[in-house]
Amino acid sequence: MSDSNVIVLIIAIVGAIVIGVGVFFLLRFLRGTIKVHLPVKSFNPGDEIKGKFDLHIKKPIHGKRLLVSLIGTQHVRSTGKNESRTRSNEVFRQETVLETDEDYRAGFMQTYDFKIPIPEAGKIGEIDNPLAKTLVALGNMANRGRIRMSWKVEARLEAKGIDLVGSKKVNVNNFL
Repeated sequence: MSDSNVIVLIIAIVGAIVIGVGVFFLLRFLRGTIKVHLPVKSFNPGDEIKGKFDLHIKKPIHGKRLLVSLIGTQHVRSTGKNESRTRSNEVFRQETVLETDEDYRAGFMQTYDFKIPIPEAGKIGEIDNPLAKTLVALGNMANRGRIRMSWKVEARLEAKGIDLVGSKKVNVNNFL
């Protein structure tokens, strides 16, 4: 295979991937939308997030579950010889189910209110052993510059086929 054929093949593969992703989001949009609204986006551990989301169904959908979640993801940056990488792990998920097994007609529109409590900083992955707690605390202090948390509120209609999802990033101050 010549170099020009390899380049054409690579461009075709990348183009197919981009088109596939575009089709997925277009199909999701054609089924409906969820828009999350939060009057406040910055919180402290132990606070409660209050908000609402708009559900707009464009085509009939059988929903398995309609839920709202608070999701916390820990990002750990590590550096090595001439490289840096970041690992992300979901460390917290609290879901509130609002409806189950519901048929939504085309043109359905409704606004849902929700409240989600934010955990206290020490409540995630709580450890009973005092020595282990001390070691984790020392590790967190040593890695403070390399560990960060990101948070989002997500509203999701789980359905057959493609789920409808809307989310907003939130800030939880001084969590680590």
